[in-house]
Amino acid sequence: MALVASLKQWWKSRQGRPLQELLAVDFDDKEIRVRVLADLEAEWNQTFLWSDITRVCFKDGGILSSDIVYVTLRDCEKVAQVPTEAKDGHKFFGELCERGLFPEEIWRKAAGDTSGGMHCWPPFEK
Repeated sequence: MALVASLKQWWKSRQGRPLQELLAVDFDDKEIRVRVLADLEAEWNQTFLWSDITRVCFKDGGILSSDIVYVTLRDCEKVAQVPTEAKDGHKFFGELCERGLFPEEIWRKAAGDTSGGMHCWPPFEK
């Protein structure tokens, strides 16, 4: 969550530079890479495998902040964070859906949410 705090701090102080100029996502058949392009802390650099993904959560950021995809990995202590406004962030989100890691009924709910809600698959047990 420290990354989200640093993103929010950046968001408040930004000088009109879009997030896609600061952070990029790319992937292949094996792994996903999140890379800092400029002006963000190095801890935003993340690499993880598709096969290590155990849960995907989408957090609506409202109109003033970026939506964030939280990816829980097999190593329970690690959660990758990918803002959808990062360069190719929308392609990453689409690929999660295509691979069945975020089913259609869940992503449709998430995409329509403007209340700051969190949508996860699989859902957390109550």
